[in-house]
Amino acid sequence: MRKRDLRAGFTLVEILVAVAILAILSATLSPLVLKYINDGRRSRAASDAQTIGQAILQFQVDTGLWPVSDDGNTGDAGELSRLVGLPAAQISAANIPAGSAGVTGSDNWDGGGDGGTAGALEDHLIFNADTDTAVLYPTSASAPEPPGWNGPYLKAVPRDPWGKPYVCNVRYLQTNGVTGVTQTEADQHAVFCLSAGQNKLFDTSFDDATELENAAGGDDIGFLVQGNQNR
Repeated sequence: MRKRDLRAGFTLVEILVAVAILAILSATLSPLVLKYINDGRRSRAASDAQTIGQAILQFQVDTGLWPVSDDGNTGDAGELSRLVGLPAAQISAANIPAGSAGVTGSDNWDGGGDGGTAGALEDHLIFNADTDTAVLYPTSASAPEPPGWNGPYLKAVPRDPWGKPYVCNVRYLQTNGVTGVTQTEADQHAVFCLSAGQNKLFDTSFDDATELENAAGGDDIGFLVQGNQNR
């Protein structure tokens, strides 16, 4: 019997068998790979949101204020409703995830509804300044006394794993003085730093008339900065 010439390559049958095996392996492993990828993205979004939320809490500890000033006057009532993980020049409804249909006040997340004025997270937590105001919050030469802004509280503000900005509904932070927000509304609404998640739509309510639960809606991923104190 003649020995097969190994240099002759593979037969068509051998190639088809190999392709079939690869197809089976691919069909079996792809869902698992996608699951690990999506789980990793959700974990990163949760970690990012927590980092941003804890930076806001540390800001409050240092200053005794919440990051809502838009003009350097921390005692007036015309303040910010949202903080967005974008440079101020890029903050627009087109660059922020919209809300899911049927979710009360969902358009407020991107400002397309009655979301009020938005500020850049980096202006408040990194720079303590915006394009119009040199100093947004009183600073402290040496912490912890006297109290004052002692940042930066973040190295940078990331995008979420799906390329969208994080948004914090700071309208409902306690005693922030946002125009039109009563103390009762502040008491009844949770404050989140949220990623819109894989569907890139906010599924969490953001409306004065709707009491927010202490959990993000749909596939939104976030960190609870302030919960409902009546619960």
